Amino acid sequence: MSGIEVEVRDETGRARRLAWQARQMLAEAAPRLEEITGLTTPTVVFRLVTPRTWRKEVVAYVERGIQQAFAGSEVYERERLEAAHKVESWRRRTALTWPLQEGMTLTGPDGQPQTLIAPRALHHTGFRRERTALHRLLVHECVHHGQILASQGAVVPPRLSVRRYAFDDRAVPVLLEGHAEWAERHYTAEVFGALPSTDQLRSSWRYRLHQRLLREDIRRAQRHTPAPPEPSSPALDPRDVGARFVAAAVAGVGDVARFNKVWHELCLVPTAEEIQQPEAWLRRVGP
Repeated sequence: MSGIEVEVRDETGRARRLAWQARQMLAEAAPRLEEITGLTTPTVVFRLVTPRTWRKEVVAYVERGIQQAFAGSEVYERERLEAAHKVESWRRRTALTWPLQEGMTLTGPDGQPQTLIAPRALHHTGFRRERTALHRLLVHECVHHGQILASQGAVVPPRLSVRRYAFDDRAVPVLLEGHAEWAERHYTAEVFGALPSTDQLRSSWRYRLHQRLLREDIRRAQRHTPAPPEPSSPALDPRDVGARFVAAAVAGVGDVARFNKVWHELCLVPTAEEIQQPEAWLRRVGP
């Protein structure tokens, strides 16, 4: 009997079966994920919410991040305007992205991790109809809980880029997602015998509509960018890049306990170049 407390709240009043399924899956997965990652998760909280609540909670999280970035220092008018623009941008963006987002793990006002899932979004993404896809989603987000609890704000959640920081070149988001992908692959390969494909997911017409609207919104924002973007290299999947880095890094340092120091000190996080060259990171941080 594990000591992990799994709490899945149906705040919609209409997703009791989904809440039961999620609770069963997480109760089984969480103890094994602790063994795979070496990160403890004494309590795991998942909230099933309406799209309106999802949008409200995400914007509130952004606002808290900005307040933390400005805490204890003088704030210039230019920074206030940029912060207000950022909040408004997130508010507009969440109206477009909620049907595209299966789940999001962030910290609440108490600083503790929680995962927000809008059951209606699971319908639009196709995850609600595919049990293995739902299983993978829950496992992936559960790993984020362990990362946040281990880090205690030192590395994750990533700082919102309201101000420039000395460590802005650190690949925190790729490490965050890649590590969860790495653990998810380990776990699902054990449970299903092979990594299940998500190619069979059938998205809704609304999903495709919002996807198109989001692309148009991004293009509009880029047109108003003062400097044109630099020519980009072929896009890489950050989860895949991050997962390959974690696999090589854990092997290089010898075990997950040593690797997990990366969650405690920002200087140990790989840079944007090192995340694609694990041997460079290993040379820098040592065994």
